[in-house]
Amino acid sequence: MPTDPYEQLAATLDKIPNSFTATEDGSHLRLLEWIFTPEEAILASNMKLRGETIDELADRLGIYTDGLEDRLEEMAEKGQIRAWNSSTGKRFALIPVIVGIHDEQLHRMDSEYAQLVEDYLDSSRFQGLWGTEPALFKVIPIHRTISTELEIYPYEMAEQMIESSMSWGVRECICKKHQGLLGNPCKHGVSKCIQLHPRKKNVFEDDNLTKPVTKDEALAILRQAEESGLVHCSMNTQKDHLYICNCCSCCCLPLRGLSKWEQPYAFVRSNFLAAVKSDLCTGCESCLDRCPVKALIIPDDVCQVITDRCIGCGVCSISCPENALHLVSRDQEERDTPPESLVDWGILKAFSRGIDPSDLT
Repeated sequence: MPTDPYEQLAATLDKIPNSFTATEDGSHLRLLEWIFTPEEAILASNMKLRGETIDELADRLGIYTDGLEDRLEEMAEKGQIRAWNSSTGKRFALIPVIVGIHDEQLHRMDSEYAQLVEDYLDSSRFQGLWGTEPALFKVIPIHRTISTELEIYPYEMAEQMIESSMSWGVRECICKKHQGLLGNPCKHGVSKCIQLHPRKKNVFEDDNLTKPVTKDEALAILRQAEESGLVHCSMNTQKDHLYICNCCSCCCLPLRGLSKWEQPYAFVRSNFLAAVKSDLCTGCESCLDRCPVKALIIPDDVCQVITDRCIGCGVCSISCPENALHLVSRDQEERDTPPESLVDWGILKAFSRGIDPSDLT
């Protein structure tokens, strides 16, 4: 085990299925140095994903409990670890960098942090996360653009994710804030990320980063995102959906991972594909700028779909004044069934990366 606190923490974070790829230029360590003090890095590197009470953690590490709870509470406030109340007391847990530590820096990040993230992305390309399967995110198609006779599962419907949840919240998009701090404001204006909890009520009442909203307000935000040309993405699982990101190609890390760094598992495209009703298309080109991955062309006054590029989001379809674009089902061999749960996803990811995270669980 490395003796440097940041190298030690980096090694621990890379044992998590989500990964934290080390870089030759040390940009991964500079990122951790901004987020953690050396003392915080040492403590975090010795924590577990499952979560422990103060007494359990102190007993396992052989340290005193005096002041420990205050230190952990501060780390949770800074988004370095996770804390929650359980039937056995307050518990504290290690969390991955993506989705986790990075996302919880929303209230702390500045232009220095934004540049450190960009440097790390350019050096690592998140190879451990976006270069191995299964993907972390999946595209959720706009439901109203899918032909009504087609079969669609609940995990393929953003509206259903919202309807089946018990708590709803909204927070600023960290990807857009990141790019804004670098002087690259989003072309789509301000976007919001929808936060969900499938089993508990009023989860976001005490969340400083998330504003609680009603179910109807969450559905309205979803519709506004669609009209703005944003792509719905969520966790690449059949259940356990805790968020719906509304993404653009200019800011979103997964979409940029596909276009800028050509990472094959930055996200999974939906099981649908844009199709053109050529008899209705007038070649007006209103759809071209809407497509986030440049999968549409109009060579002879009729729109055509570059099927290898299409991610099946449906963003192009709702802008067509002639209703000439809609989503159809991909061929069976091209359809993807996501892992059932977060646990299943983690097991598959660990196997794909050739790691054993059991000592963290």
